[in-house]
Amino acid sequence: MKSIITTIVREFKLIFRDGITIFLTISPAMLALIFIFVFGSIHESNISLVVDKSMSPDLVAKLESVADIEYVDNLEIMKERVLGVDNIAGVTVENGDIRLIVEGNEGQSFAEMRRKLVSAALDSELIQYTAEKVEPQTSLAYSISMACIFLLALFLGSASLGFSGVYERESGVIRAISVSPMTLGRYVISKIVPSQLLGIIGVSACAFIVGRADALPQVILLALCSIFVSGIIIFLIITFAGNQIAAVGVLKIIMPVFLIAGISAVFVPEKWIFLYYMLPMYWQYAVIDMAISNQEPTFQFLMILVTGFAWLIPVMIVFTKKIKMKVWR
Repeated sequence: MKSIITTIVREFKLIFRDGITIFLTISPAMLALIFIFVFGSIHESNISLVVDKSMSPDLVAKLESVADIEYVDNLEIMKERVLGVDNIAGVTVENGDIRLIVEGNEGQSFAEMRRKLVSAALDSELIQYTAEKVEPQTSLAYSISMACIFLLALFLGSASLGFSGVYERESGVIRAISVSPMTLGRYVISKIVPSQLLGIIGVSACAFIVGRADALPQVILLALCSIFVSGIIIFLIITFAGNQIAAVGVLKIIMPVFLIAGISAVFVPEKWIFLYYMLPMYWQYAVIDMAISNQEPTFQFLMILVTGFAWLIPVMIVFTKKIKMKVWR
């Protein structure tokens, strides 16, 4: 155990000594900041409400004193607006009662804050009305952008360890490891554990930056369940790259595969989706898509583990033959 910990510490030293791997590690957070500029934070500090023609001018005037107001013609248009990528609640009058329309995936505090705000603006007493939750639906652009951010954080956390392995191969360290008492299993652990830590840190930082701290447990579990996918990325890079320049070339080839393969299922007819079931990247995207919609992706987590392990086995067979590292001592 002590030797494994020592090896893991050495891995982190290798990672943060190299400018390329440092950039790879922080780039998902930079992408998340760009996401904020494009879509805006999920939890906006300024409050906006959308109203329809059922609201009288007097009521609308009172709401304008506490929030930015958007106007629509009817309830159906209001619901479409509430389903937009930003967080906004709708206020309408039905049978003489004030009703609040929310998407349903913003969290309880979002609806409660709007409820109290509207009540305070319209009457000195707490107005009784219902909060109707519209079925959560995220836009395609939003879902894909969120998936790219989290998948990139996971991918680059693994790629950083792949680069450190390439350094070991280029410097001859890996040849010494192959004849040392260290087993293949211990070597794999020394690579995967740091990549998991980087992945967890990466997805956690991205979740906070884009304002989805509520999805933090699910994205952390996504990183943990992607343990075998991390191994695939790491050992593909080490296997097919003999130096740092070659590693960049391998990275350019495998990055689109691991980022786009799962997301591309969105554009495939439903009858062909079964072809994606063997890809862990598809299940990773499915988890992210469900997480941002506040659904429970239990089955998808399991499929990431199963399919990831199935693909890791042939990768490790090729790795051991290429590097000439024995499985058993």
